[in-house]
Amino acid sequence: MNESEERLDWSDMDVAEGDPGNVVEFLGMFHDDSSWLVPVQYVNLVETLEWEEPPPIAKQVLRHVRDGQVRICRDLLTRVTGGSVLTDEAPEFAPVVEEPELYLHFLVTRVRFRQFTMAALVADARAEAARRGARLLRTHCWAGEDGRVVREYEELGFTPTLEFEELRSDGSLWPGQMLQAQV
Repeated sequence: MNESEERLDWSDMDVAEGDPGNVVEFLGMFHDDSSWLVPVQYVNLVETLEWEEPPPIAKQVLRHVRDGQVRICRDLLTRVTGGSVLTDEAPEFAPVVEEPELYLHFLVTRVRFRQFTMAALVADARAEAARRGARLLRTHCWAGEDGRVVREYEELGFTPTLEFEELRSDGSLWPGQMLQAQV
């Protein structure tokens, strides 16, 4: 890490509207950042876009990018450091809430700037929720091993609510944690 990177903080990141053209970068970031927590590793998720039957994770990303608001985070040198998708609807497994909400899907980052990018994307999601009149921001994350990812979200102001397990196509269970933050 060079001296200028050491002085960065999340406010040095720029979050802006993305588009379906960001799918390749988005899948690349998802693979790079989360390959350590995907039990069935794919050599390159971007290549799965060419398959007749892409893996379920590629389908999920494509569906959310098509149906939601893509947000792309860039550093001072305009390099893409992360992304997320915001929607007005939570996934099927999320408990129904009675108040307006914004759901933060697939928050992914480049490993090098993970902390700053996560903070910038969450701050952006909070601002967008407020702009839309939503009082609740929800998301979910991987809850396996030592709970590190859950703690990262807690540090960003989220409160864990519901633990769940999702059955994956390979028969394994994916441990998840629902989280929420008031806006």
